[in-house]
Amino acid sequence: MKRNEVVRWSVSAMIVASLLFVSASWIHAQESAEFIPLGVTCGPAFMPTFCAVDLSGDGQTVLTRAGLWTEADGLMPISGPTDGWESIALSDDGTTVVGNVRKTDEPLGSRTEAAKWLGGSEWLALGGLPNTSPCGSSYTSAYDVSGDGTEIVGLAWIGMSCVGSAHGFNWNESDGMTDLGALVDGRASRVNAISADGMTRVGWSDTEFGSRLGAIWDENGLRWFEGPDSANYVGEAHGVNSDGTIVVGGGYSRLGDPNSYFEAWVWREETGVVSLGPARGLRGDVVDGQNLARDLSDDGSVIAGQTTMFLLGQQWAWIWTEANGMEMLQDYLRRLGDDDVRSIVCESDRSSLGPACTGWDFWNVAAVSNDGSVIVGTGRNPDGLWEAFMIRTR
Repeated sequence: MKRNEVVRWSVSAMIVASLLFVSASWIHAQESAEFIPLGVTCGPAFMPTFCAVDLSGDGQTVLTRAGLWTEADGLMPISGPTDGWESIALSDDGTTVVGNVRKTDEPLGSRTEAAKWLGGSEWLALGGLPNTSPCGSSYTSAYDVSGDGTEIVGLAWIGMSCVGSAHGFNWNESDGMTDLGALVDGRASRVNAISADGMTRVGWSDTEFGSRLGAIWDENGLRWFEGPDSANYVGEAHGVNSDGTIVVGGGYSRLGDPNSYFEAWVWREETGVVSLGPARGLRGDVVDGQNLARDLSDDGSVIAGQTTMFLLGQQWAWIWTEANGMEMLQDYLRRLGDDDVRSIVCESDRSSLGPACTGWDFWNVAAVSNDGSVIVGTGRNPDGLWEAFMIRTR
């Protein structure tokens, strides 16, 4: 073999090897999705509910309406007072459950209070703010808990018998329940979520005219994401990442733009509020619904939530990723799942007059793990029951 033939062969071999390496790397980089029904059901699909409630930061522990679920141990039941209780949120470390319990003792009578689960059927009711009374049967409501379980946030009535509205609160063992105030005197506020580090709280605070605007409580105090005079209307914040640098929510509208109403949004300090746009799926672009983002990964590359259809009276879960934007969860699973997953996931258009979907359909996403690889939510299973599910990507 001549030397130039050796050189040509060597170059060809190098090209082939490089192509094989690139091809292998491309295949390795492709995401795949695993779908895991959790076996925790919450009633028939005509009675909407949250079956999966929250998720630990590492994606290992799921809080459901019935208890704590792990892949290794299955479901560990949670119970509560015979008068009633509900679980609402799980700390990032998976150790603390907060919710609401029903109390009937005097002198305040029957009421619902924010509470912390102590194990078994025991809950610590958190009470209310000083010199206040319940509004009807509602006294305080828990909405979220910090990563280590020490800070609990939510809504507390601040007047006497519904007079004076309600404010967001923060509770911890040393300070008890603290009124976090509102941006307009005489108007309401609420904290929907707290960052894992416990430094940032997000939710809403009413304007002078009573409409909700997304708000943040952090080291800079309490402020709206977009003020009442802004052309951008930011309805409500629902989720925040671990260090409080990224926030998501729903109800974004760009005043004067008929194509921008009730959109999900994401906020960063450097960009301000940015719309995530319309949900896409089997209907094409969904423009007659209200989109809200519920949770996100720490880097903001994965955001998940739901679309409520005004005209159809339906609700669809969606996921947003940097690569593909917003897509219906059923489409996401059919795109990344294997043949077994695709065979059980609904592929029909629910807005059509055709045959009803008989596979899995997805109502909401409750939470996203810190790295974005795990999401949990509630779907309608093939038997027509709401069931908690998990999706893992790799």
